[in-house]
Amino acid sequence: MNFIVILIVIVVCALILYGASYFLKKRHYGKIDELENRKLGLTEVPVIDEINKLKKLQLTGQTEKSFKEWEGVWRNVATVHFPDIENYLFDAEQATDKLKLGKAQKAEDAATNLMDETQEKIQKIQAALRKLIKSEEENRLEIKKTQETYQAIRKKLLTQSFSFGGALESLERRLTYLELDFTKFSELTTSGDHIEAREVLERVATDTNELNRLIVMIPGQLKTLTVDITDQILELKEGHQQLVEEEFVFLDVDILKEIELVETEMEAAKELTETCEVDEAEQKITTLESKIDGLYDKMQDEIDAKEFVEEEEQMFTDYLNHVITNNRKLLIEIDRVSQSYTLNHDEVEIARKMEADLDGLKDEFDGFTESVKNHQIAYSVVADFFEETGDKLTELEETQQKINSDLLHLRKDEMEARARLDEFEFDMRTMKRHVEKQHLPGLPASYLDLFFAATKRIEELAKELNKLKINMKEITRLCFMCQDDVALVKEKTSEIIDSALLTEQMMQYANRYRHSNESIAGAIDETLRLFNKDYQYQEALEIISTALEQVEAGAYKKVETNYYADKKNSH
Repeated sequence: MNFIVILIVIVVCALILYGASYFLKKRHYGKIDELENRKLGLTEVPVIDEINKLKKLQLTGQTEKSFKEWEGVWRNVATVHFPDIENYLFDAEQATDKLKLGKAQKAEDAATNLMDETQEKIQKIQAALRKLIKSEEENRLEIKKTQETYQAIRKKLLTQSFSFGGALESLERRLTYLELDFTKFSELTTSGDHIEAREVLERVATDTNELNRLIVMIPGQLKTLTVDITDQILELKEGHQQLVEEEFVFLDVDILKEIELVETEMEAAKELTETCEVDEAEQKITTLESKIDGLYDKMQDEIDAKEFVEEEEQMFTDYLNHVITNNRKLLIEIDRVSQSYTLNHDEVEIARKMEADLDGLKDEFDGFTESVKNHQIAYSVVADFFEETGDKLTELEETQQKINSDLLHLRKDEMEARARLDEFEFDMRTMKRHVEKQHLPGLPASYLDLFFAATKRIEELAKELNKLKINMKEITRLCFMCQDDVALVKEKTSEIIDSALLTEQMMQYANRYRHSNESIAGAIDETLRLFNKDYQYQEALEIISTALEQVEAGAYKKVETNYYADKKNSH
């Protein structure tokens, strides 16, 4: 029984081993077939066809050298790489047959790596060979395009030679060099050296484009220099001469010298153009045009300035005289007002300073006017003086107007202060009569001190207003203080009268309880003492109202309400 079991186990193990080996061998055979197909694909790449095509072109020089190098690379691939790949695949197949699967794997990996390297080399070979084949066609198309540009240049130099001036010789020399390069290109192309021909073609294309740029720019630059700028220089000279004859003055620039410098720079720019240094010439032309515009502007500025001066001179004269006259009147007014008022804002000093400033401006103006008559000054300088001085005169006039306004307000402020004095005196008399009408037994010392202090301040204000020369600053200060004093007296007067009258009414109300309530009787006696002897009406009101509230709650409020209602109705 045991023997049978062992036999079954052996058979099963054998079957498993057979199945595993069969599966692994099949997988390796599949990999080998895959690599074999890839190898066939590499061998079928038509590299040899491209090599044979190039051989027929009779290559020489750099092209031939490059072709030989890539042909050698292909030969190495065909004679070394492909046989080595075949050997690796054969070794893999043999190892797989013998179940040496590790060895088979190494052979497969070696074949894969070599095929990757071979494929990369074949791609590079193809690209290089195609480039060599294509270079001949590209060169032919490019040279055709370049030759068309060259012929256009040559035609323009022949038919429009006059427009190139002194640059013609240099341009023709460059054209000759191009002809030599064209010849060299043709020789290299004919001999089959397309790579070196390409290098020559690139140089020819660059030189042709540069020459084409020159023949486009040079005529324009020469026209600008010999026609436009030359005409402008002549116009500047004639314009300057006309201005000199009209006795214009240019103090900050020597126009003729500047024109000479422009002429010198123009010749330098022309020389650069004729030596084909067009970029440097273009920069100089830009600078020249800017300088010429500047000279035009300077002369035009003087023309405009003369027109401005002639138009504004009389107006400026009138305005200057107007401000000077106003300042004189202001000084007279200040002197007149200062006899009646103390001036607190340096009005005299400011007016004297303005007088000195105006005298200086008048002297400057007279000097400029004389210089203009004698043609010793540029109109632009005078125009600047007019504009700057006009602003200064406006400032001075505004200062004059402010001082005048302040002086006028002094009389107005005085009248207002006198009116306020009358109001203060009237208010004090009214309050005095009002207090007297109440027939009070007397007045508190604090109230009398306040009343007399306010009266004294009002008398001080009246004294200041009656001075021969009054100080409105001091009067204004006293007015504000009197206003506060009178307001406080009014407040205290109302308090005293209201307290006294309310006290009287409260005592009348309290008399109903005098014989029945000892506290009321005592409060009435204390109230009468404070009222009639000490004149402390507020304290008397507090004592009687407090005592009455203890006997009859709300009594004080009822009396107070009736009092103020009657007071309101009486007014």
